[in-house]
Amino acid sequence: MAQWNAYPRGIDTRGDNRQEVILSGGIYTGLNSFDIKDQQSVNEYGWDTDEHYPAKSTAKAPIAYGDSGGARTNLLTNFGNTQLVRAVGAALQYNASGTWNNITGTFANIEWDSANFDVNGPALILTNGTDSVRYWNGSSLNTLSSAPKGRIIAADNLRVFISDVPSDDSQDQIHYCAFQDATDWSSAENSGIVQYYTPNGGPVTAMISFAGAIWVFKKDAFALIYHTGDARAFYRLVPSSDNIGCVNRKTLVDMGSFLAWLGADDVYIGAAGAANRIGEPVRTFISRINQTYLSKCCAFTDGLRYYLNLVIDDATEPNIRLVYDTRFKIWQVAGINEQYIVGTRFNNGVYAGTSNGTTYKLNASATTGSWLVETKDFDKSEAEKEYNEIHVQMYAPTGTTVTFQVSTDQGTTWTTIGDPIVGSSSAQNQNVIIPLDTVPLANWIRFRFSGTGPFRLYGFERYFKIHPVQI
Repeated sequence: MAQWNAYPRGIDTRGDNRQEVILSGGIYTGLNSFDIKDQQSVNEYGWDTDEHYPAKSTAKAPIAYGDSGGARTNLLTNFGNTQLVRAVGAALQYNASGTWNNITGTFANIEWDSANFDVNGPALILTNGTDSVRYWNGSSLNTLSSAPKGRIIAADNLRVFISDVPSDDSQDQIHYCAFQDATDWSSAENSGIVQYYTPNGGPVTAMISFAGAIWVFKKDAFALIYHTGDARAFYRLVPSSDNIGCVNRKTLVDMGSFLAWLGADDVYIGAAGAANRIGEPVRTFISRINQTYLSKCCAFTDGLRYYLNLVIDDATEPNIRLVYDTRFKIWQVAGINEQYIVGTRFNNGVYAGTSNGTTYKLNASATTGSWLVETKDFDKSEAEKEYNEIHVQMYAPTGTTVTFQVSTDQGTTWTTIGDPIVGSSSAQNQNVIIPLDTVPLANWIRFRFSGTGPFRLYGFERYFKIHPVQI
């Protein structure tokens, strides 16, 4: 006859005999729910590693930085450590102390690229492929009339490089200025052109100065340009890969010790001319990118985390913000439906511009919006179980609401257990017990926490009895 399995030491079985579930492993969507680690989630949004790791902590909220520009953000960058500069619609603006001021001029309503260099003093060189190349010195805008009108620009401490020039036959030529002279683009044996030929052709999609070389990308390839010293020597372009590329310049970010970028099929990090994949945990999001709007994907960093904004499914603007933490090597979903289309790091802050022209300072407020995290299925190999309760250790201050749900059919249907938990300053660090006596017998079960307001999940344990089995 069927008999109950014996309990260890005569007590209820704990759902994870090895360790408490703390969900510190980030999101992992690249494998079946049964195959990922207990500490990883299969669905989430509203999280970051700004503080309190390994607790699962909600992301801080952004704060609007100055007034909206009233039109699409076509550029957001920094002029050294002095000013933020943005393009909103057909206007250029700078911000030194929280107020946006117009830069005099008439410009095309098109995306810009920029690079800091020296033009008789510190300067921010601006180009968009249509207007004459300009440079901003903090108080006035001037023209570099001899510079090629390219869409992509990079600079080291010796030269400026411009590519994706519409007048070039294949947009794969990289123009470089004379030695430390951004006003001279024609001197023989000083300025010049390097052509980046690849078997599949195509224009240059991104370019950046990093670790003593200029990294040049196409959608399916990348190479490094060396030699930025003696003006009499030609530049040397060394191909690195003919199958790893960068989809657009806005996803290419300098992380300090390495570069990070979005390729056609993965997210990559690179240094010393080599690249490695890191996007397996978020591969399903990458596969859902709306290819029609691939050019709108963008990324930015705070120096520790790589924030990647994707346009997925039927969206026409970036609608999911992923975050990769270089310290803990985990991915999380920081936000949804934010529509950040460009961003930059400025001094100690991270700033992002939206499709409606508003600039935000990220992670600037302790308040948070809505959030959700969904666990893997626990677990497929055991007999049916009768769930009793889970014990949750969490932080939920006054004003925070928490809803707890379970699913016994791999997330198809969800059942809310108990009433929503309302945060209390007098109970914010206490163990919370959630009864599961209404959950039917199940071989596996999935849990979901959701709510609004600041929240930290330190961990939880599940308690159950193993159902009688035939012996």
